Amino acid sequence: MSFLVEDGRKTSECHAMPNTAVGVDRGVKVAATTSEGVFHDRPYATVGETARLRRLQQQLALCKRGSSRRRAVLAKINAITGRVRDRRADFCAQTAGTLATRNAVVVLEDLRTKNMTTSAAGTIEQPGRNVRAKAGLNRAVLDKGWHMLELALRNAARITGTTIVLVNPAYTSQTCHACTHVDPKNRESQAVFACTACGHKDHADVNAAKNILNAAGHAVSGRGDLGVARSVKRQLPATRTRTGRSPRAARAVGIPVL
Repeated sequence: MSFLVEDGRKTSECHAMPNTAVGVDRGVKVAATTSEGVFHDRPYATVGETARLRRLQQQLALCKRGSSRRRAVLAKINAITGRVRDRRADFCAQTAGTLATRNAVVVLEDLRTKNMTTSAAGTIEQPGRNVRAKAGLNRAVLDKGWHMLELALRNAARITGTTIVLVNPAYTSQTCHACTHVDPKNRESQAVFACTACGHKDHADVNAAKNILNAAGHAVSGRGDLGVARSVKRQLPATRTRTGRSPRAARAVGIPVL
């Protein structure tokens, strides 16, 4: 539903569901990148809030457990993290609404974020490796709200009728969209993708989003709709009388047909 303003009056106009599909790549630098080259991202915490939160966490480490000072510091921390959480939820809801409204099919990677963000510390007998780096990656994944965006898309799809498709995420960031060559060296950096076979260059996240869309197997048919079901015939249905008989059968029994 959209609104048009004519002579100062607001009138409503309904739009049919578009027959388009889009792939969405979720990242740690950009929250969501589409196969059309659109980047959806925003900072959830200001620079001042980040600095203040760091100072409060340092104060919290020095507070005695159960003290009134510790409760006061926790209240200040919760106030900042609450605002950040609300902004993240608002961003995911707005992004999901935009994607679901403009597309009939939204394709995502089937990511198990709960398993992906587990700690790599290990145990005393088997200590983990690159624990600090893994912790930083976990914070980035949780900060971008990967799972929250998927839930928001599912909620928006209930209203718009959009289909949410999950595909295998294997090698989507290493595969060249142009020639399907797979090589870890294809991705020169976080943002640059350069195929070592054909020389194709693209933004790494956009290339991954295109691979995600292709993995769903949705091809555009000659009628212009998605190849997920049979197209509706454009020919008008045969004329039927009120008796349910065809025109030829109606004439045979003496029923006049206009």
